[in-house]
Amino acid sequence: MALPLKVYNSGSAIQIMTEAEIDSMIVPLVLQEFASNQVYNVRGNCTAYANNDGNIGSFDNRFRDDDVSDHPISAGNFSTTTWSLYQEQSNASSTASVIYPTKFISSGNKLQQMNFADLTATILARVSDNWRTNLYPVGGYYFGTAAPDADTWIYAGDALTETFRQAGPDSETVYRLWRKTAPNTTSGDRPIYNRPGIDGVQEMTDDDIRSLAAEWRNYLMNSSVGEDIGYYKLVVGTSAPTPGTWVQTGEYTDYLTDTADVIYSQGYEGIYSQMYEGIYSGQYLGLYSGQFTGIYSGQYTGIYSGQFTGLYSRGYEGFYSQGYSGGYAGGYQGPYAGGYTTAYTVTYGSGSEAPNPQASSEGGSFSHTYSGVYSGIYSGTFSGQYSNQYAGFYSNQYEGIYSSGFQGIYSQGFEGIYSSGFEGYYSQMYVGIYSGQYSGFYSNQYTGRTVLASLLSQTYTFWKRIA
Repeated sequence: MALPLKVYNSGSAIQIMTEAEIDSMIVPLVLQEFASNQVYNVRGNCTAYANNDGNIGSFDNRFRDDDVSDHPISAGNFSTTTWSLYQEQSNASSTASVIYPTKFISSGNKLQQMNFADLTATILARVSDNWRTNLYPVGGYYFGTAAPDADTWIYAGDALTETFRQAGPDSETVYRLWRKTAPNTTSGDRPIYNRPGIDGVQEMTDDDIRSLAAEWRNYLMNSSVGEDIGYYKLVVGTSAPTPGTWVQTGEYTDYLTDTADVIYSQGYEGIYSQMYEGIYSGQYLGLYSGQFTGIYSGQYTGIYSGQFTGLYSRGYEGFYSQGYSGGYAGGYQGPYAGGYTTAYTVTYGSGSEAPNPQASSEGGSFSHTYSGVYSGIYSGTFSGQYSNQYAGFYSNQYEGIYSSGFQGIYSQGFEGIYSSGFEGYYSQMYVGIYSGQYSGFYSNQYTGRTVLASLLSQTYTFWKRIA
């Protein structure tokens, strides 16, 4: 390995430099020059872009323009701005202005100018060691909201503002790509170089040493020298890129307010009792129990079972047998023909009763003035004026209001004022004025996509390749 030479003993002699001397004098100046050039298309340089033109990773700023608790909204109702990072990885740096140190060749005890292979094995290997062992070397990058240490850093590219809306003003976090430019402290002896022509050697100035940065750029991202170092990469998540060995040098987090389907109990839940008055038109199918008062006109056909109380007037034809008590005195049995007019009351019995009717007959009662012709066998006690014609066996007493139950098939039209309770299964269209009271259990729920106070997050990590 051909190490560079230095002047020592006040310039009276030359000597091979040690690696420690290279580290303290040459490496800091090479990295200082490397960090000072910010032109985006110079090999190894990285730049943050407020667009998607980068080649080493892109990342999003999602922003939901809805406040917390807004609903209903769409979960995908947010805007996305995509940013990226760029690194120049291919353009070779010009070496026309490089000043190469002098080396010693033991064979023939010669002094000779170092070439790129010599630099790779010595000086650039020491620069590489500094780059790999320091997380943030001079010329290195960090991506985040602030510089990671107290050394000197500059911005490389655009400032990128991550935003989200949660409570109060929109939250804004500015991210930058930072580049370290110092410290650059040097110490120790300087290397020498061959002066143009054949007039000897000379110590290299700081600028002469800095010129070696061009060869450092060509050393980076160059597998032909045996190391793939110098690459930077931004990835989604927290896992290192592949292949190679990487160290993390930054992070970005995108926040977005979360959403969820939220069940709202709106209006009322519980026992509801409310008056409604207005025009109602709709179909009802179900079990109805309530009171209806209004004008009803229609036909009812079905099984009717109920109690009727009122004035009842109808002809009776059947077997009638019962004691009669009235204004008649005397017995009579035999044919009778003649007229009879009077008022009478009668209770109808069941044909199956024996005797018929009984004292507590289940039949109906009837009250009327009877006038007609009677012909037949008459048996009973009579007192008063009797004029009628009777066919059949009749014996009963009736007076007053008739009240009885009716059960059977009833089909009849009704038109008038109807007020009654109905309970049963009702299916019908109703259109008209409805006024009434509803009492029951009412529960109405609403489900909608709602903006939550909690945040979704997506993390991106920034990495430096060291092997």
